[in-house]
Amino acid sequence: MRLEITQTQKQIISPVIMQTLELLQIPAIELTEKLEEEAEANPILELEYPAGKGEESAGVDEEVENTFQDSSDNGYDAPSPKKNDFRDYNNKSYIENMSVETVNIYDHLMEQIQFLIFTPLEIEIAGIIITSLDDRGFLSIPPETLTIPDKFTVEEFESVRQRILRLDPLGIAAKDLYEYLLIQIEERYGKRSLEYRIMLRYVDLLEKKMYSKIAKKMNIKFDDVVAAVESIKKLNVSPALEFSRDTVRYVVPDARVEVKENKIQVVLNDEYIPNIKLNKYYLDIYTSAKDRTTKGFLKENIDRAKILIENLKSRKEIIFKVILKIVEKQRDFFLKGVQYQVPLKLKDIADELNIHESTVSRAIKEKYIQTDRGIICLKQFFSTQVGNDDVSSKSIKEILKKIVEAEDKDSPLSDDKIVRLLKNRGMNLSRRTVAKYRSELNIPAAFLRRNPL
Repeated sequence: MRLEITQTQKQIISPVIMQTLELLQIPAIELTEKLEEEAEANPILELEYPAGKGEESAGVDEEVENTFQDSSDNGYDAPSPKKNDFRDYNNKSYIENMSVETVNIYDHLMEQIQFLIFTPLEIEIAGIIITSLDDRGFLSIPPETLTIPDKFTVEEFESVRQRILRLDPLGIAAKDLYEYLLIQIEERYGKRSLEYRIMLRYVDLLEKKMYSKIAKKMNIKFDDVVAAVESIKKLNVSPALEFSRDTVRYVVPDARVEVKENKIQVVLNDEYIPNIKLNKYYLDIYTSAKDRTTKGFLKENIDRAKILIENLKSRKEIIFKVILKIVEKQRDFFLKGVQYQVPLKLKDIADELNIHESTVSRAIKEKYIQTDRGIICLKQFFSTQVGNDDVSSKSIKEILKKIVEAEDKDSPLSDDKIVRLLKNRGMNLSRRTVAKYRSELNIPAAFLRRNPL
C-alpha cells in the first residue's frame, strides 16, 4: 500500500471581507437595523440618530477622491482591511456564489418592462399600476381613480394594463379573481376550451355548483363539466403569491439625481443612517484597565467597532462611485428622456472603477435613486447585451419568451419586429436566429399566434 499525499488550496474569506460583502449588498432600508444589531452585540458601539446629516454630493464629472474622510479617529489602533484582503474580495473564484438574488414584485415587473418598447408616458402609467397593486397582485382600484386627466386617458391606462397582464407572473394587475382565472385558462387551455367557455358564459352557475344546468345549456356530458371544473380548481388564486409587497411599499432611495439647467448632480441620501461612535466610558476603562481579561475583552470589541466603521465608509464610497458612473453613462437618459437609455454591463462600470463585476452587482442590488421620473431601481440600467457570445442563448430565449408573452394577441409581433425590439436593448440578432430560438421555444409564427375572430 502506498500512501499518497496531495495538496489542495483552499481560499479563506476573512471576517473583514465577509462583513464588507454583507454591508455592500444590504439595501438602505435594512442598514439601520443591521447597525442596531451590531450595537446591541458590542458595548463599545454607540448609535447617534441625527435630525439631519450632511449630504455627500458630486456632479457626474467630478472626482470622488477624498470625499469620505475618517472623522472618528479615537487614537486607538485597530486592524483595518489590508490591500490583500481587497484583492481577495475581488477574486472571482469564491465571490460568484456568495449570495442568492431575491427580487420583489416591483423589480421583477420593471425588469421585464425594460425589454419592451414603452414610451416614457407608458412607463409612468406602468409604475402607477404596479405600485397600486394589492397584496394579492390585483388592481382592485378603478382606473378612473388612478388616471391623471391632463396626462393620459382611461383607454391609455387600460392599454398598458393589458400588456402588464401578460408579464410574469401571468395575470398580474388583473381587476379581480374572475379576470385572473380567465387569463390563466386562456393561456393554459385556449379560448376554445371547455374551461374557458364555462368561465366566460356560466360563471354564475359555476359559483352555485349547478353543473347539471351547465351541461344542459351547453349540450355536453355532465362528466365533461365536472372535469373542466376540476381543472379550474387547480388554477392559482393570487398572481403575487410568491412575492413580498413590503419592499415595494417601503423603498428608501440611496441617492437623489437632480437635473438643474442641463447639469446633473448626484446627492447621496444617507441622513437616515445613524452615525457610529465609540463609547467614551468604555474607552476610558480600556485605557486605565489593569486586568488582562477586561482589557482583552474591550480591545477585541474596539477592534470590531473600528473595522465596522471602516467597512461602512468603504460601502458608502463604492455605492457613491458606482451611482456616479451609472449617471455619467446614462447622461442622455436623465437630460433627454427614457428613449435615450443605453444598455449597460456590469463590466462597463467595473472596468472604469477598477473593481470586480461582482462588487458592482452587490453595489446595485436592491438600491434605488430618486429622480424627476420617480424612484428607479439601479438594476434597470443594466441589460443583457449580445455581441461576442456575451450572453448564453438560454438568456436570450428567456427575453424573447417574455416579449412574446406581453405582445398584443390581436396583432402579434413578427420576427422582424422582435429583431428590432431586441436591437433596442443592445442585442444584435439576425431574423434567422430569432426564428430559430422561437422554434426551439415552441412559439408558433406570428400569424398562428393571432387571436381567432
